[in-house]
Amino acid sequence: MMETPRDRVLKCVDNGLRCLGETVKRVLYWYLENEQGLKREEIPDKPGEFITGLEKIYGPGARVIERLIVSEMADEFGIETSSFVEGVEKLLPISQA
Repeated sequence: MMETPRDRVLKCVDNGLRCLGETVKRVLYWYLENEQGLKREEIPDKPGEFITGLEKIYGPGARVIERLIVSEMADEFGIETSSFVEGVEKLLPISQA
């Protein structure tokens, strides 16, 4: 079965968060879902909310994590973008960034 662009975006997020370690990644997803109401599978539809959640947890350090995710997107999709939100908008134009 072919991966959808949404699945591939989520894979990029997972790979970008890999630097935090598996446990921290799980805690981050838990926080986003339980404190912000943003489920992992909704990230491609709400990229701005995802970045806001990262910023709430990591402050300015969120930008480093975002760059890692954007780098994964560049490798996966061959796109150049300066932000996660912009990248998702390019790939999934119907998303509600």
